[in-house]
Amino acid sequence: MFLSEKRVDLTANQEEISDHETFQLEFDWSTKRWYIRTMQDKYWTLETGGGIQAAGDKRSSNALFDLIWQKDGSVAFRANNGRYVMTKRSGHLFANSDVIDDDTCKYHFYLVNRPILVLKCEQGFVGYKAAGNGKLECNKATYETIQVERGEKGVVYFKGQNQKYWHYDSEGVTEDSDTPEGFYLELREPTRLCIKTTTGNYLTASKNGCLPYGPTVP
Repeated sequence: MFLSEKRVDLTANQEEISDHETFQLEFDWSTKRWYIRTMQDKYWTLETGGGIQAAGDKRSSNALFDLIWQKDGSVAFRANNGRYVMTKRSGHLFANSDVIDDDTCKYHFYLVNRPILVLKCEQGFVGYKAAGNGKLECNKATYETIQVERGEKGVVYFKGQNQKYWHYDSEGVTEDSDTPEGFYLELREPTRLCIKTTTGNYLTASKNGCLPYGPTVP
């Protein structure tokens, strides 16, 4: 089910994505937390009793949330009262859980307005290795545009300009597969994100340009 905003209530009971199921994340640099704004220009807000509603006309401390990324690619929201947002049986959202419950506190994240990605790290852009073979490196002066296709439960697939999908192993990433392989995107700051394999390993940007994966958590 998709999270949905109808009037002021926030619920998880929709099967389709519309403007009511699409939200904008706005980063607060002082607290390193996020505001979540609806397409109707209202902020998610923690109300008395722990209820979460789309009722905020302006930013406030009760409109700030931590995004807690999980090993399975899901995300949990921690509200200003220190508790985790959970979905009640009615579908309504309340921040009254002290732990991240697998069934009620985990949500899947999609970047709906980014069908094309250009990736850059401290070493440079992600692009093709000069030797070819579809190998990707992260120290290029020019970039490779990457198509993002949405899968199930937060999974995304990356396709290159050659219409081949990303394939990963312990040595790095190649863009040579006819079969899509899943990844998760984790938004860390407005212009920074992590890429994680469905096995729970993060892609790392090595100084030599390789893109191996490892268990390191950012």
